[in-house]
Amino acid sequence: MAYRDAVRYIEAMTPAFVSAYGDECLRTRQIIRAALPTLGGLSGTVEWRSDARDTYERRLTEAIDLAEGLYDGFDKAGMAVLDYADAQSRAKGRVAQGIAAEESLGSLIASIAATQSVAVRLSDPLRQWHDLRSTTGATDFLIELGQRDEIEKIRVQADALWETATSAYADAVRLETQAREDALPRLRAAYEMLPDFLANSDLSSEIVDRTPGLDDTGDGKYHIGPPSVPSLSFDNDFPYDPTVTPTPGDYASWNEWRAKLKAGQLLRPDLDDATAAYAHYMGGSGTDLWVDYEEAYAEDSGIRRAVDSEIASARQEAERILRETGQTAFQMTGAPTSAGELAGAYPASTENWQKTLGDHAVYGNSEVVVDGDQVTMRIRVNAEDMYNFNAGAADIATGAADDENGRFSTLGWAREFRTYGELERTVTWTLGDPESVTISRDSDTERNAPGEDRADGRDSG
Repeated sequence: MAYRDAVRYIEAMTPAFVSAYGDECLRTRQIIRAALPTLGGLSGTVEWRSDARDTYERRLTEAIDLAEGLYDGFDKAGMAVLDYADAQSRAKGRVAQGIAAEESLGSLIASIAATQSVAVRLSDPLRQWHDLRSTTGATDFLIELGQRDEIEKIRVQADALWETATSAYADAVRLETQAREDALPRLRAAYEMLPDFLANSDLSSEIVDRTPGLDDTGDGKYHIGPPSVPSLSFDNDFPYDPTVTPTPGDYASWNEWRAKLKAGQLLRPDLDDATAAYAHYMGGSGTDLWVDYEEAYAEDSGIRRAVDSEIASARQEAERILRETGQTAFQMTGAPTSAGELAGAYPASTENWQKTLGDHAVYGNSEVVVDGDQVTMRIRVNAEDMYNFNAGAADIATGAADDENGRFSTLGWAREFRTYGELERTVTWTLGDPESVTISRDSDTERNAPGEDRADGRDSG
């Protein structure tokens, strides 16, 4: 059994796009396949009378192995992606069937639901009928007393629609989940078949060893290289479990927290970013959320300390790389560090940003130019986190247990998601003179994130 909240991420899927990737993999496979006979036919057709003969034969064999590895990898990847796209289509079909049944149920019970409590009226049709078809307490009994005859008249039809919708949603989640769990190891296996012809060679090692700044084995936080996104992993204390059956207390808790969200949106404009993030969690799509990190920097002293610390670290690393390599124009990328470590304490000092970001990963990408003893560094400070709840933890401001909201994720009603944000600064200074540092922000920096147009009229940065 599942509700529509659990399948919104499936609604957002576009199987045609996924299929296009699979088709492209198979098209690439066919191109490689067409070249294999030509490569295989070259062996022994060229007569070498020099010391390079053995090298030629070895390189030709390596090229054939490379092509065959690419063929196998693209073949397996393409089939895995196409199978997943097919499962997405079937899952979306079940979702559409569930939506149709839920909408019919909503029309059937609309007049009855309109007489119930605010919590019931604000619920979706499936939860409305679940509340109406059984009495869970004295208050519930009194509210439904006047509608009991009407409920009995439609019970059989409403139960059938409810069962059709919840079963369809559960089937959709099962189809997508199983297909994804099947596709991931197949894609990993396909990836492992692709030859590592760039880095796994003596020549590559020689290039790295002889090029200043490319050796990444040092202790520096930053290394020379173009902007890159680190691979971050996050714990999930409340994974979705389709075998868990919600209890009456779960429905009551869900309605209570939905009411708290609406109250916060109406009465606490200072929590605009926090309520936007929480609404996204309860929406259940699991899609990434872009947050206004410029606003966070302007409003929260803890986050401001973390960002300023990252910028100072990048400036020191730029001078180190300059000393070690002699390069006067380079890009550099930093390793991620927790905002709490950078700030020297829990990074978010305001309730709004405690709830929106809390402690999060911070890393920088920079472009550095040195002219004489003058340094100009343009840095993008990136923030990344996973919005979820931690078992046994509690909200800093209210003391509410994380377990309450984490339960919604286990039930599939809500879903964790990644949050992203960034800000850019231009830093200039004189080498060896920390007092000369100036930091500026571009006045035309584009911002487009939830919460930046503040309802309370405060300047968001």
